[in-house]
Amino acid sequence: MNSLGLLLRRKNSRRQFRKKVHLHETSDLKKRFVLLAGVIALHSLAMVFFEDLDWWQAFWLTMTSASTTGYGDLSAVTFWGQFSTILLIYGMGITLLAQIASDYVELRLMHKEMRIKGRIKWDDMKNHILIINTPKYDSERYLELLINQISQTPELADIPIQILTLAFPDGLPLNLRAKGVVHHTGDALEDGMLESAGVHKAKYIIVLCQDAQDNYSDSLTFDTLHRIQELNPSAFIMAEAINDSNRPRFKAAGANAVIRPVRAYPEMLVRSLIAPGTEQVLEDLFRHQGDHTIRLDVRVTGVTWAQVVTTLIQKDIGTALGYVHQNGDIVTHPQTHAIVDAEGLIILINDNQVIPSLNEIRHYFNV
Repeated sequence: MNSLGLLLRRKNSRRQFRKKVHLHETSDLKKRFVLLAGVIALHSLAMVFFEDLDWWQAFWLTMTSASTTGYGDLSAVTFWGQFSTILLIYGMGITLLAQIASDYVELRLMHKEMRIKGRIKWDDMKNHILIINTPKYDSERYLELLINQISQTPELADIPIQILTLAFPDGLPLNLRAKGVVHHTGDALEDGMLESAGVHKAKYIIVLCQDAQDNYSDSLTFDTLHRIQELNPSAFIMAEAINDSNRPRFKAAGANAVIRPVRAYPEMLVRSLIAPGTEQVLEDLFRHQGDHTIRLDVRVTGVTWAQVVTTLIQKDIGTALGYVHQNGDIVTHPQTHAIVDAEGLIILINDNQVIPSLNEIRHYFNV
């Protein structure tokens, strides 16, 4: 007997706490709708038999009673009709309607919270940009710069963006959500996470380096690329590599483009998406090895930009990118027939480039 009492107390206790923490599922709402439909059908049937109403009048009276509208045009006057209304509508129908409304609001709030916290799959998303991982340091600022650059790029402006990361378990920053960016909370190296993020439906996949100061991050990126390839995606895949020697490995693992993690310039990453190959040129501009830019302090006036470009190429000096105007402004890639009024030239050269003296260069332009 004591055991039975203990069991009953345990059941009551569990049921009590379940009511406090359980969030109703869609199936619970469907069950209540079915039960409400049964109550409405029974009451309508009672009104037909006890109140001698036709089917439409019976249904109308049932609905106005259940919704507590009470227009007064129809009402139950017989004992059994009134008893049926008390039992079915007041005792069950109104309660069910209140529970359905409460469950519906609860479900909407729950789903919204799950969406904000990245706890659901975005099944309706396709042809999107999938960003995997976020930088370890100052990730919010970097993402804001990256998303802004994507939004300003005409080819990418309308493409949906999803981020797969563990960095925002309570939701993305509001400024990112305001741009329509969503996220999925998870680690790309966990089974099933890439599928949940819709890798197979993405148009572009960006695999960011988690920690640009730790070479181990390249190993994580390499593993992520292998997992992506197992899903056979059709997306253009861009990956970040800390160590240049890992570039061939990343490309062998499926990356279409590989760049260094330059956090201050997300423009490089975006350019690699819409113009593959340009990222290599842009990266070279940031270092002295390989192709790099220099300034030649020579005064050039009265010639067209086309003459400047062709003269430099013919003399094997380099490729002209722009010039320094007399007022100090930097003019890049002017019109072909624009007349140049420059006090310096910005050119692109390589390591083996032999630059003539400034006097020789001036002589080429008859200065």
